[in-house]
Formats: sequence, structure tokens, C-alpha cells
Amino acid sequence: MKVLLIQPPLEDFYTTPIRLYPLGLLYVAKIFENSGWEVKIMDCLNPLKKRKVPVPKNFSYLIPFMENPYFFKGYYRFGIFDEEIVTRIKTFSPDLIGISSQFTAYYQSVEQLARLIKKNFQVPIFIGGNHATVLKEEIQLRIPEIDYVLAGPAEECVPKFFKKLGFSLHEEHMDWRKIKPSHYLLAGDDYRIGKKSYISLISSRGCPYFCEFCAVHLMFGRKINYRPQEDVLEEMRWNYVHKNVRIFNLEDDNLSFDRQWFIEFLKAVSQDSLLKDIELTAMNGICYFTLDEEILTEMRRAGFKQLNLSFVTQSSELKKKYHRPRSLHNLESLVRTAQKLGFFVTVYIILGLPGQTFEEIKDSIDYLLGLGVLVGPSVFYLAPGSKLYDRMQLSPEIKNDWNLYRSSAFAVETEHLNRADLIELFSYARMKNLEKRMSFRAHPLPNARR
Repeated sequence: MKVLLIQPPLEDFYTTPIRLYPLGLLYVAKIFENSGWEVKIMDCLNPLKKRKVPVPKNFSYLIPFMENPYFFKGYYRFGIFDEEIVTRIKTFSPDLIGISSQFTAYYQSVEQLARLIKKNFQVPIFIGGNHATVLKEEIQLRIPEIDYVLAGPAEECVPKFFKKLGFSLHEEHMDWRKIKPSHYLLAGDDYRIGKKSYISLISSRGCPYFCEFCAVHLMFGRKINYRPQEDVLEEMRWNYVHKNVRIFNLEDDNLSFDRQWFIEFLKAVSQDSLLKDIELTAMNGICYFTLDEEILTEMRRAGFKQLNLSFVTQSSELKKKYHRPRSLHNLESLVRTAQKLGFFVTVYIILGLPGQTFEEIKDSIDYLLGLGVLVGPSVFYLAPGSKLYDRMQLSPEIKNDWNLYRSSAFAVETEHLNRADLIELFSYARMKNLEKRMSFRAHPLPNARR
């Protein structure tokens, strides 16, 4: 039996290549392989072909703003074309096809791909991922071309799927921490940042926080579980040797929550004779209140050069309202320490949370710029399954259009912030970041020794 696992193309105003490594499919692949299936992964985003397409009608309200030099310049389709997708499927001739459906805003690409497959092949299709988990019932009602919607982590939903279809199981109950994702199914040279090959991996799952604008707990729960450090190192070593990987992106939602685990892991990496020349990144962001000088020092020694910090908002009232963890830790001293160690620091804030005002966001941006960091402006978007999403009074035009569930849509206007306000703040942050980048090039931070 053969299964083809697909990461679909996507359409948006921009994309971030380092966030496109199909790690979830590699976990699914391993579970199928363990039960004797032949597995192939088709990443439609690799190579990351980019083609400008007309701005969709439901985003047409953004067109007047595109004259702004610090706003979007166009709308694009990223990924290979339909003809090549059909050819690749025909060449492999799978008995079953699985499609990754992680992000609600990109579900249209999943839908279009499913219809393309059904038009050309009589093959059962299943989907899984975060979006499939949160909106399973709605998906089944909307799209008859999708035969099965799998909810939850791969090690839980795939064995249940096997039993439902009458397939044999290698093992019914699996510990995700012991699953070795099938990185070998992807070519090392296909995933690069600059001239270096990279992979994404995870060392932990789960989120103990109760932020009302987030729904990540619906996929992995609230209890954090960490993998054995040696297993993470083994995964890194294998990719270093066999795929020439030199950048390792840790996609954990709470990488540094367990201080002892994190410090021991960092020390093990820095002391590993094979991994001396690697770079580590955590593009998902790290909660700044879990860090201190000791951890930052160990991060730098282990290979971190960039520091992406999750700040959300400067307003303690809003943090309390949305149950965002608050801390007495001093962000300013942490940033100074990081800069002294040679980190390139980016701090991410949300623009447009209900209750935020123009002045509060502008003050937060200016405060962070004053610390000498780049500001990552993340426009508030709808996260189905979150408490805030369930509580918001949304118009049917917005609630029923999953395409609008993205940061780049600027879809949610609030009592205090209209779309023009959000775009002005977003553009202001991008303008200031550009000025700061030019300053960094002229006066680079010192390189700390490992």
C-alpha cells in the first residue's frame, strides 16, 4: 500500500520560508511506515515558486492601501502548478492521499487541491492538522471531496483511522516523544536559509497558559511534555551528517518553559563535538519572562544568534484581561544583556486585540524601538476554538469566510481601531524596522564567542 502526503500550495501577500518545513507530515509518515506502508511526501511549496495573481475579491478592501510604500505590494500564489501536481500523483500512483491542513486561512488551498485530485483520480483523501482538529465538523459539511478528517496529533488519530479502515497496526498506542520523524523523505538541499540547509524540529508539546486569543491547547493539550534530550540531539546529528543541515529551527510553543531541561539541552548542544558550527533558531518566539542572563549565555554558546521574543502588549490591563502571563522580569535589562551577548533581537506584539487603542499600540512600538530591537507587528486574527473567538460578535461575512482568518487580512475592526488605523500602525513599525536594519548594517552588534 502506498500513501502520498501533501503540503498544498498557498496564496497570500507574503510568506516566511523557514516556517514552511512540513514537520507534521514527517510524523504522519513515520506512523504509516511503521505499519508497512510506502510513503512519499509531495511538498507543493518546494521549490517556492512565486506567481503574482489578482487580489481576491474578499481582500479588495486592501487595494487602496497598497500604494503605501511600507505595505504589501501584491498578492501571490506560492508553490508548484496544478499540472505538475497531477503529474507527480500519477507517477507515484498512491492508494491513499493525505493533505496537511494546519492554518484555517489557507484552507481554500486544501479544498482546491482535494477537488483537483478527485477530478483526476479515484483515491480516498484524508486531511489532518490544527485546522482539521478545530473545525472537523464544519469541514465535513463543506467539502464532500474530502473523505476523512483526522482530528488531533498524528500518533492518536492515525491509528484510529487505520482501525476504522481495517488496516493492520504496528502499535496502537504510541508515545510521540519516541517517534522519529522521517526527515530522510525530504532532500536536504530543498530547504535552505541563505546558503545553509535547515530543518524544523520540536522538543516539547503543550501549553500551560490560558491566553484567550490562542487555541494551540486544542491540538496538544495544556500539559507540557519534553522529549529526552539525547533523542533531540540524535535527530540533529542525523540531519547534520546525512542532509548537511546547519540550521535547526525549534518550533516549540514553550521551548524554555522548563528551565532545567532547556539549560541542560543547550549545554549538551554546545559540548557536542559534531554540532560545533550549527545555528539554532526559535522562530515561533520565546516568552521573555522565562529567560535570564544564564539562559541567554547558554543559548548563545549553543548557536542561537537571533532572539525572537513574544511580548504581545505593554498594557498590563490587557494582559490581565486576556489571561496572558505577566511577570516582574525586566524586559529592558534582558534585551540589554542579549544585545551585549551579540543577539539580533526581534520582539513581537499584537496589533488590534479588542480593547487596544491606537495610542497604546503606538506607545508599545516606540517603547520597543527605544530598546534598540526590531518590532514584529502581528495583526490580530481569528483563532477558531479560542475563548476570544467564541465570545466575539462577528458578522456572518467575516465568520464564514475562513480566508479572512489571517494576519494579512486586517479583517477584524474593533471599537477603538479601524482598518486604516491598523495599517497605519503596521506600516509605521515596518518603516522603523527598515531604518533600524540600515543602522544595524552600519553599526553591527558584537559577535560573542561560543
